[in-house]
Amino acid sequence: MMIFNAWLKIIGLFVSLLYLCPVYAERDIADYIELPQAQLQQLELNNFKVLGLVQLKQNAGADFPLMEFSGLAWNNDEQQLILLSDRGYVVHTKPEFENNRFVDLDFIAYHHLKDTKGKKLRHKSADSEGLALINSNNGIHGDTELIISFERKPRIIQFSNTGQFIAKHSLNNPLSDINNYAGANKALEAITLHSSFSIITGPERPLQVSNSNQLSIHTLNDETWQFTPDNEIYGSLVGLTTLPDNRLVALERIFSSIFAGVSNAIHLITLDQESIKAEKIASLDPSASYLNDNFEGITWHKANRFFIISDDNDNLFQKSLLVYFEIPNLNLKE
Repeated sequence: MMIFNAWLKIIGLFVSLLYLCPVYAERDIADYIELPQAQLQQLELNNFKVLGLVQLKQNAGADFPLMEFSGLAWNNDEQQLILLSDRGYVVHTKPEFENNRFVDLDFIAYHHLKDTKGKKLRHKSADSEGLALINSNNGIHGDTELIISFERKPRIIQFSNTGQFIAKHSLNNPLSDINNYAGANKALEAITLHSSFSIITGPERPLQVSNSNQLSIHTLNDETWQFTPDNEIYGSLVGLTTLPDNRLVALERIFSSIFAGVSNAIHLITLDQESIKAEKIASLDPSASYLNDNFEGITWHKANRFFIISDDNDNLFQKSLLVYFEIPNLNLKE
């Protein structure tokens, strides 16, 4: 009997190890990348100072993919970075810092976005692109909610921190009709919250009804502003974030062909009721080498520091990169 019990303990331990292994694998989600000094110096010439870079892995299991990240947002109350995939899920992570440099990314939780019936969003309904947070900097733990914008079926939905449906926000024309966009996959790519204008969102490409090459941002109260992209032919609005002084930072992606590579421009935007001022303050171009990728999401972290993330398009030749960087010449207003 004692021998039998001993074997049961051994078998139980073996089963426990098998169970724990995937959990451990899920937490090992990123590799730190060290860029050559010459490349870092070249990036600084474009006002883009890299303070840390990781590449996310895709090894977390069939129902736990890590791919196609299109948005991200910093939760200051929880000290978490939330990543949004355009496959309809969010990943809660914790960045690790050493001497103010980003060195690693810890996995915390993974949540599928749910519909009104509590079922996972699927297919066209799951094309989540832009992410902003409610109650992420009020000093209260556990009350953060997600505001997410979608393509293909353009809409803005409010979710709990764990992806449960809370409310759908109304869109007026022209944002409510997919036929007004440059394409089904060119809808509400970016979103942020603003203390004066509440939810601000923007389509990836100029709306067909605008008859211009200007990128546009919109409130849900029919307020609209336009600004000139760095590239009027291929520039796309892919990310928005709001600074503590209420100015916006917009991420523009420029892609003309696989031969030309991908470029990004970062714009500083000042809004009031009647006007908009936009200026390019930093950039990435194909000379960025390893960082020549499809960056789609941006979030402010603190001071003049930000995170951006790239969408690998579920493509073996692309990467999911998370970059922590500084814009040295950005001065926040008091």
